[in-house]
Amino acid sequence: MDVIARLVECGLDEKHANIVLDLATHPPSKASEVGKRIGISRMDAYNTLRKMQDMGLVKATLDKPMRFLGIKIEEVFDLLIQRSEMDLRRMQEHLEAMKDGSEVALLSYQSEQPEPNFTVLKDRHSIMANVQSILSEAEENVWLLLGNWGIFHLRRSGAFDALMEAVNRGVRVRVSTSLNEKTIKFFDDLDDRIEVRHHENFSMQGVYVDGEVGLQFINLEANPTGRGKQDTALLIESKPFMNAQVELMIIQWSAGTSYRAAKARLTEGKIIEPLHLILGEGSYYEKLRTSLLSSMDNPSSIEGPNAFLRKAGEPVPTLENPQADALSMLGIDLNEVLSGVGTRIGQELASKWNDVESDDEFWNHLQREWSQLGMGEIVTKGMPPASVLVHNGGACGGKPSVGGMFCHLDEGILQGIVMERHSIKVISKERVCTSDGRDSCHFEIECQSETSETLS
Repeated sequence: MDVIARLVECGLDEKHANIVLDLATHPPSKASEVGKRIGISRMDAYNTLRKMQDMGLVKATLDKPMRFLGIKIEEVFDLLIQRSEMDLRRMQEHLEAMKDGSEVALLSYQSEQPEPNFTVLKDRHSIMANVQSILSEAEENVWLLLGNWGIFHLRRSGAFDALMEAVNRGVRVRVSTSLNEKTIKFFDDLDDRIEVRHHENFSMQGVYVDGEVGLQFINLEANPTGRGKQDTALLIESKPFMNAQVELMIIQWSAGTSYRAAKARLTEGKIIEPLHLILGEGSYYEKLRTSLLSSMDNPSSIEGPNAFLRKAGEPVPTLENPQADALSMLGIDLNEVLSGVGTRIGQELASKWNDVESDDEFWNHLQREWSQLGMGEIVTKGMPPASVLVHNGGACGGKPSVGGMFCHLDEGILQGIVMERHSIKVISKERVCTSDGRDSCHFEIECQSETSETLS
């Protein structure tokens, strides 16, 4: 069955492919014998065999009655290759003749299509040929929706080469998919310039180019290695439709998980994607800071617990900052915890603003938001930033002696933003959180390249 499928994929009629395989595995046979073995009538078998004889796919004896014998399977493929090459040369000759003749005007003529244009396509080979065609004309943006085994079909077709050529031309390519253990290997060796995001239970298939043309397709076969004869697609050339579709994809894209995070979860069981925290209404950051500062202001208002914290059998004392001191006695550094929480918050913030393409615009927006939240004044050096300074940070709530750990939270948020936005390593350079008449925090983080070479 695999040989028959390959012969059909190379352009041979299915009945012809069955006869080729039958005769390759049997001695010279009469038409009636061939017909019985493959399930067609004697007359149909005879007429088909004579046509195949003319094509050079079978041979005939001079016996009475006539017997037919096959040729080697590799010889059949050679004949099909030669025939395809002859067809291609003939088409090329026709095209060249038209370019040099009076028909050249027809080649350059482009009819206007003001009305929306929708075309139904059938068969996976035809669909992927159209995908290849529209990708080859991409100029700015490509959205690929590759649910289930879409990446497998793309990699097996010439459309993948067209996609890579588009990437090399500077076209931005974004891929939405639903990863699983079997498809990860097809994404691992993709060019790093291709952006990939994972969505749970994502099954859509399609490609949309420059907001002008799109192709939605459906794979009906459960077997991903099948020939896709029943696959169907809709080719769309409609500005209103494409505008709406692009808006939908932008929303869907922002809800996806990065490829790195999705792969880590699937292959290592690790959850490394940014936290998605919803604690009622309002700012998570403000709720966390307000809650802890309130406890510091009124330590006596905290009701006694039903159980006491103990270490080595002795009660753990709580001093000026009961929460931080208690955790410290247990070997937990709350500064480090808050820095880690801040990093995850920063990663989430950066991913939510991922649609802001200009780095300058991104940091201007962040500076305004940071200032409006009373978190201080951000000053960046260079772009991407070699360092980020925060002056007059209000993280400590006017109590630097007990609220210094909140500088670690703010610092972590900025680190997470830099890491997510620019893929740059970050180190702490300087931190001052003391009362200087303004009761505010000051700190600086320094950014490094992937090779850990300090940029500033």
